[in-house]
Amino acid sequence: MKLFCQVEVVNRLHANVNIRTSGKYLKSTLALGKEPKRDKDFFLIHFSSSNKNGNKYKVKSIKQVFVKCLNEGKATIRFEEPPHDLCIKCEVIQLKSFLRLLKSCITGETSCTQLKTLSNLNVTSLNNAPVKMTIHDRSEFPVKGFPRTLEYLNITGLKLCNFRRDILLLSRLVVLDLSNNEIEYLPPEFGRMNNLRELYLSKNNIGRNIKNDWRWLLGPQISKTLKLLDISENKIRHLPKGIWKLYNLVTLKVNKNEICKIPTTIGRIQTLRYLDISQNNLKTLPCSLMQCHLEHIDLSSNDFTSGHELKPMQNKCGMWDLYINSLVHISCKAVLKNKIYYAPNVIPWTLVEFLDNANMCVCGNPVITDEFYVIREFELKDYFRVILFDNNRSNSVGFECFFCSSKCFTK
Repeated sequence: MKLFCQVEVVNRLHANVNIRTSGKYLKSTLALGKEPKRDKDFFLIHFSSSNKNGNKYKVKSIKQVFVKCLNEGKATIRFEEPPHDLCIKCEVIQLKSFLRLLKSCITGETSCTQLKTLSNLNVTSLNNAPVKMTIHDRSEFPVKGFPRTLEYLNITGLKLCNFRRDILLLSRLVVLDLSNNEIEYLPPEFGRMNNLRELYLSKNNIGRNIKNDWRWLLGPQISKTLKLLDISENKIRHLPKGIWKLYNLVTLKVNKNEICKIPTTIGRIQTLRYLDISQNNLKTLPCSLMQCHLEHIDLSSNDFTSGHELKPMQNKCGMWDLYINSLVHISCKAVLKNKIYYAPNVIPWTLVEFLDNANMCVCGNPVITDEFYVIREFELKDYFRVILFDNNRSNSVGFECFFCSSKCFTK
């Protein structure tokens, strides 16, 4: 059995002479096998990019296995001879399977057919392992699953209706292109992709189902890494308010959809620089968009209403209510303004949802209540650097403006 992972080799004798370890994990392969003609003698080979010949360790010389952080994908194998510690980082499921088989070798419960002999074992360097794969036809899908070393995966134009769940095992994946298929949604587990930078989902059926599943946006891993999201040419009518959870997003493409309204929470993505919302059904824009430091925005081919047709929209809400609300509103406003950390394990989920859906004032401060807003026109050139807009229209668009106080309202 082979395990593709990252390994740091620590020589315990170095600690006696005050030699510090490098602390660097190298891309490695751990191979578990048995000696020829000796079915009960097992060995472990560690092969890395810096050691192409590999180091061979006897399983009998294992002194201890540390699995305290196993659920985090970490483990350490300590050998008595030589005095080495193999510190391993790997995908959790693969690591657990490897250690389970290693335990069987130690206890002698392993069947001889499960492991290859030394003469038949080929350990492949990760430098030669595939990192890119393009699937042009359904017959090209690997029978044994995708190589776990993949960093770029392109599956386009195959009319796939369902997301392939074996993609979730590709922990090193950086770029995933699933465009020009018929995928309707991504599973919630997709939010665990911890290295994904670019995701292309154009020309699919996302949004076809009204109750679309966007829970993958809440994944703690993908929210930190995703830089580009392309969901253009789908059937999306409403962008989820949770889009701001991708708080490191730089490029967002949602053109050629059926979107009628951009969520007000989009202004909370401070890293956003490129936004394409052309060829939709937009009539106004949220004022929070003016807080984004956009370098490029495409607004062409929408249904923006002309200035004389814009009407202020306000419910029965007095000026006093702009800044005096319930105690919950005041406390939530303080949490957002001071950027205090909150999560479902800290406060009730109802409050988390309340905070996640908060609007933004024209000044950039949070607005908890959405009972009062006015549509005002602003010049696009005053807020955005490069603007693509219809030639036959003025360079001003109506923005839905929320206000945190009467001072902002009177400006």
